[in-house]
Amino acid sequence: MAPRLRTLLAAALLAAAATATARADNAWVLTGDYSQFGRLRAYAQAATPATGADLATTPGDAIGRLHDGLLYVVGRGGASLLQVYDPAAGMALVREFSLGAGRNPQDIAFDTQGRAFVSCYDQAVLLRVDTTTGTVNQTYSTAAFADTDGLPETAWMLARGDRLFIACQKLDRANWYAPTGPGALLVFDMAAGQWIDANPSQSGTQPITLAGGNPYTRIEVVGHNGHERLRVGCVGWYGALDGGIDEVDPEAMASLGYVATEAQLGGDLSAFVTTGAQDVWAIVGDIVTWNTNLVRWQGGPSHVTVREGAGFVYADLAWDGGCRVFLADRTAGADGLRAYDACTGAALNATPAPTGLPPFSFVLTADPVAAPAPPVPALATLRLGPAFPNPCNPAARIDVEGPADQPATVTVVDLAGRALASGRLQLDGSGRAAYVFDGRDAAGRALPAGVYRVVVRSAAGTAARSVTLLK
Repeated sequence: MAPRLRTLLAAALLAAAATATARADNAWVLTGDYSQFGRLRAYAQAATPATGADLATTPGDAIGRLHDGLLYVVGRGGASLLQVYDPAAGMALVREFSLGAGRNPQDIAFDTQGRAFVSCYDQAVLLRVDTTTGTVNQTYSTAAFADTDGLPETAWMLARGDRLFIACQKLDRANWYAPTGPGALLVFDMAAGQWIDANPSQSGTQPITLAGGNPYTRIEVVGHNGHERLRVGCVGWYGALDGGIDEVDPEAMASLGYVATEAQLGGDLSAFVTTGAQDVWAIVGDIVTWNTNLVRWQGGPSHVTVREGAGFVYADLAWDGGCRVFLADRTAGADGLRAYDACTGAALNATPAPTGLPPFSFVLTADPVAAPAPPVPALATLRLGPAFPNPCNPAARIDVEGPADQPATVTVVDLAGRALASGRLQLDGSGRAAYVFDGRDAAGRALPAGVYRVVVRSAAGTAARSVTLLK
């Protein structure tokens, strides 16, 4: 197919998709009061987020992942089930099935063939699940990575190609779930169906040993000199500033130590997002008051408190890949979504966007990937909409808004900042244009799977968005 015909076809498909329920500017948040049932809502990733009506009924304690156009909701705790929703069909429930009693599933990830894997907290197994038939096809034992109670407490996961990284907390259930030592990242080859030894010099199959105990947060990806690094937050003992954000080299399969400690962040770490090389937003629990606070750390010995919580009220963070950070605020009588400018630190809404039930977990449309430098502030006169679909395979559309009748240049860069493709846009009389990322470099060669930044420049300023390309 000729490059121009391919681009036109991709644009047509994207335009059709944009008319579906899954709007390009929408993301999702799970809400609930931790009772039997929760809800799912969409919110617009705008400076002042707006939310819609409840879209679905979910388990009361759940997490969500988007994969290949479908939304997967894992019901944790006693629910132990998987729900599959279709955002393009009005969030219709495609399938719902049990993952096995007593397993307490925690997260779901997919290999390059689309096969699903689920981590479990209350049984020492990793599940391979057929999401089309609703069956657990295979189990892989994680008992070799457990401490003396026989359970490794596996939780959040991150897939990079066919390699799966799994947070392993190693907690003593007979001692108030205290960490028994350093936590770990288990490494699993999804294509071969076997564990990967991170340290062949030792006997047995070794995981990646972390700097801290109890890896509690999502696992992030950050760019570093053209390579990837992983970050995970270790909370350690609650009430002691003994944890931090651990950085891992996934190629060497080794921890590089803390990027930021809990002492620098100011409390027990429960969630974080990295928006730049040394720009971290985090939710921490004050070890004296037990209140949660939203803080920002930009290097150095300390942090800035962005917002203090009145109680254990801040549940989760999300970053849009540009200059907006969203906070799930569960404050009684004032719950909802709060938005902040990731570049300036300013609050973007004085009153949180309502979510019905209190919000507790954002649904990430892709694995979070931080740029190797702080995000470029999107000026008020030049704005990019979120890439859609994101992740994509191979095309994604980004809407551009700015002063009418202005030209603009577009550059696609990798996480090391290398320019891979470029183009030109002309904003129309209403100040609008669209750019279609087609997953190819300037020579027309297909780009490898990964995360890319689309940078748009005009006389009005500069703005950027991240796009995740899948294969």
